Amino acid sequence: METETKKGWLYMQKKMILKSDMRVYFDMDGTIAKWRDVPVEESRKPGYYTDLEPETELLDFLSAALKADINMNILSSYYTDTRALLEKKKWLDKYLPGISSSHCLFVPYGINKAEFVETMLHRKLGKMDILVDDHTPNLTRWETAGGTGVKWLNGINGKNGRFEGIRVGRVEELKAAFDEIADRK
Repeated sequence: METETKKGWLYMQKKMILKSDMRVYFDMDGTIAKWRDVPVEESRKPGYYTDLEPETELLDFLSAALKADINMNILSSYYTDTRALLEKKKWLDKYLPGISSSHCLFVPYGINKAEFVETMLHRKLGKMDILVDDHTPNLTRWETAGGTGVKWLNGINGKNGRFEGIRVGRVEELKAAFDEIADRK
């Protein structure tokens, strides 16, 4: 009995060490913020990003992970000629007040998220650099650069099945995906 308990404890320690190596990036629109399926012109209007509803279960998970000192980050694109950046920061202040601004990366729309993060880190992406995003091109570029992509299924996306990597639509599935990624290391 004692041996089984010890094995369980060692397994948990290993999981925590592996997960501490993870650097996770969450997209905002369509991931932690519920995307409204509107024409692009609508998403460029003042107030669009401020008014997005939160994906509450995912935000609760993200908040808990931040409190546990797991390296969680926001990685979101914005239109440079709109108020999107300001609105996204206000949205985060309202729905994720515990996140430090140093963990929030905002990428001008059209810039490759993988290249942007590699520039910020001064290194290539590795398998423990994880992007949780709803947009297949972002995930494909991320994986091509060496990171691990996790597709967040939000009810609007994922109908064509183009992304061949990990796909999740619930927090429990996301936790299982993180376990799977940690086990691959």
